[in-house]
Amino acid sequence: MKPDILETEHMRLLRKALVVYGKQHRAIAHNVANANRPGYKRVPTDFSRILQDAARPEKLKTTREKHIGTPRPVEGAAPVQSTDGAEVDFAREMTDLAENQIRYEFVTRALNRHFQMLNISITGKP
Repeated sequence: MKPDILETEHMRLLRKALVVYGKQHRAIAHNVANANRPGYKRVPTDFSRILQDAARPEKLKTTREKHIGTPRPVEGAAPVQSTDGAEVDFAREMTDLAENQIRYEFVTRALNRHFQMLNISITGKP
């Protein structure tokens, strides 16, 4: 059985992060695009639970009553109601978009660095 250097747990998590951040970006963009639509309900854009589950594939198991169980998910903040009745707060969406962009860029840089190290390992040239 050969070890697959491209299918490590770290690589799987980084790929999952790119997918999650891409979905989060689309959800934020959808909220911004529909911010002026009357009666539009904000699409939740916090997908951090998906990444947490990917990072911890094994769930905590309690076998005795004194064991600490799995923490309950934290509920996201309620949408901000603007003066015109819209549920989308444009400033919040832009903040979320900037934060998501930083995270996405960090993951792409980590992947790039990983592949650079593989290239150096294979070719022997930096």
